[in-house]
Amino acid sequence: MFIEYALGAFIIGGLLGFIRDYKASVKASSFMALIGSLALLGEVYNVYTNGPQRIDLYGIPLHITNLSSVFLLIIGIVGTAASLYAISYMDIFEKTGKGWVYAIAYNTFLASMALVVTVNSMEYFVMGWELMTLSSFILVFFSEKARDVDASVKYYITMHFLDTIPLFLALGTAYSLVGSFENLSFDNIATALASAPAHTKIVFGGLLLIAFMTKAGIVPFQFWVAETYRAAPTSVSAVMAGAMEKLALYGLIALVWNLVGTSYYLGIAIALLGAITLTVGTLYALRETNAKRLLAYHSVGQMGYIWLGIGIGMALIPKGGALGAIGALGAFAGLFHALNHAIFKSSLFLSAGAVEYRTGTVDLNELGGLGKQMKWTALAALFASLAIAGVPPFNGFISKWLIYVAGYQSKDFLLAFGAVLAAFISAATLASFVKFYGTQFGGEMKRYEEVREVPGTMLVGQWILAGLTLVIGIFPGTVTGILNVFNAPIEDGVYRIGFDSVLFSPVLFIVLVAVLAFGLYLSFRPEFGKEAKPWDCGATALNEDEYRVDAEGYYIKYEEKIGSFYRFGDWFYSVGRAIIHYITRAYLWIASYFVKVVDTPYTRIETLDDLRKGQVLNADEEVLKPLIRFLRIAYDVLPGIRLGTFVVIALIVVGAVIGILMVL
Repeated sequence: MFIEYALGAFIIGGLLGFIRDYKASVKASSFMALIGSLALLGEVYNVYTNGPQRIDLYGIPLHITNLSSVFLLIIGIVGTAASLYAISYMDIFEKTGKGWVYAIAYNTFLASMALVVTVNSMEYFVMGWELMTLSSFILVFFSEKARDVDASVKYYITMHFLDTIPLFLALGTAYSLVGSFENLSFDNIATALASAPAHTKIVFGGLLLIAFMTKAGIVPFQFWVAETYRAAPTSVSAVMAGAMEKLALYGLIALVWNLVGTSYYLGIAIALLGAITLTVGTLYALRETNAKRLLAYHSVGQMGYIWLGIGIGMALIPKGGALGAIGALGAFAGLFHALNHAIFKSSLFLSAGAVEYRTGTVDLNELGGLGKQMKWTALAALFASLAIAGVPPFNGFISKWLIYVAGYQSKDFLLAFGAVLAAFISAATLASFVKFYGTQFGGEMKRYEEVREVPGTMLVGQWILAGLTLVIGIFPGTVTGILNVFNAPIEDGVYRIGFDSVLFSPVLFIVLVAVLAFGLYLSFRPEFGKEAKPWDCGATALNEDEYRVDAEGYYIKYEEKIGSFYRFGDWFYSVGRAIIHYITRAYLWIASYFVKVVDTPYTRIETLDDLRKGQVLNADEEVLKPLIRFLRIAYDVLPGIRLGTFVVIALIVVGAVIGILMVL
């Protein structure tokens, strides 16, 4: 029932985009997105109290399982905070005049994510996945800046080659097994795969794995993440990093693990990919000076932690017994960290967006001294920074600790090595966020003395998430019932290992509360005495802004020590970028000839009225009406992208369809 209310709210939110006034359109549609996100949380409670639900949504079969409810919880929490935040934040894009594009794309984005985790049929899963990719692509280049447009096109082409095409080929494989698009439910596919040859399972699972690794930004498919999250409006970046990339984890569990099955070697491979990814992502974040790119690299790193936990589960659960219980604990920890990461990473993006809202920049070298003017934003950023670093009593500590414990107790060298590496890299995460927080909110900067705190809706959006980092950290039992889909021995896990013995020592609890209370007092206490400038040893020409260490200088000596790692990593990134670059050029070359054939004069769409009235069809459109009409409208209502680019996208989709026909 609640899922229907949520989808209805998202549809209304999209329709509200046709309000002509930009601010009214964005605020009304963001409010409906907020209502829809809250309805998703209602569905989570419904499943938790009444069990899994089966719904026929106008012919689309939905099966809201316990696993689905975990990801609806993630989408609901992040969507609620980001939508409330966007009511004020999106004002900075008023010059684009395209509130209707945001309204339709943003609500479609949230709705498609909800569909992906609730549909019970492969074809609708792929449809929802593609809708999610298309809507997020539109949101990424919303600002229309040349660099952002470039990032969005590379993102979309990357997704189509490494995400969409593998999914379509997997869909074709499923069809060849089941024999009908009407019977492509996950249950039927699982039954067909049970008796399928081993090579068919490998092909099906491998295609899915490539698609989900790409969406999650797992090494070596992480090269698109940093620029995409930087380019998108920050409220959208929060949803992409907090919710969208988690759907790759849902696909890994629901489709690869549940349909194809798992084994020790597959689990080891997933865990090692996670260990490599958390290392690469975190170390690259350490040297980043753009706040949003830094957070994007940390998204890559934290997804590595999640895949490490899930990999431990996939490797050990089939063994059964004590090792199976440890595997269940590892998988539970991975899922727990997915929720925690969604919360603290979204909070961090919203904090960075708040700074951008008031200063116009996310360059850490240009920021400083904002802690005095933006105290509540600074405190929210501090909470989230401590959470991602795994510092107790915040939520990141619990899930990271359980991943470490599961790896240590696995009695497997590779899994234990992954856990040790993850624990070490967590220290680098803390160092990175010392820079992230200190360069923005520490020190003094004259140019920002007149900056004030952000509007209330932006603050509340930040604090919904920042508050949860502390609440879940101190009371993890509030979410363990929803998260425990693997039947993990959490009585010997969260409550003993992660809570009683570590967090819920009464003395330690009192000390932590006292420290937090004292920190709040220092942040908001009345100022007494006189302010004095730092002593500059008699130098008279020294600019006060030079008293601080900029972001580039924070860990420069450490970066020099591991320069060989960065050189290898840069080469690896350049290979990925080169592949996408040359694929794009090849398709643009093909598209140039395609455009010559179909490009005839047409009436340009300048306004929404023109769009409503439609266009006069040309002769070529009579032949290729659906495709060309879409390309025409897309070109006109989304300026800044050449027609050839959209033709490229269409050709990629056509290529995927041809691939399916070849499989069939």
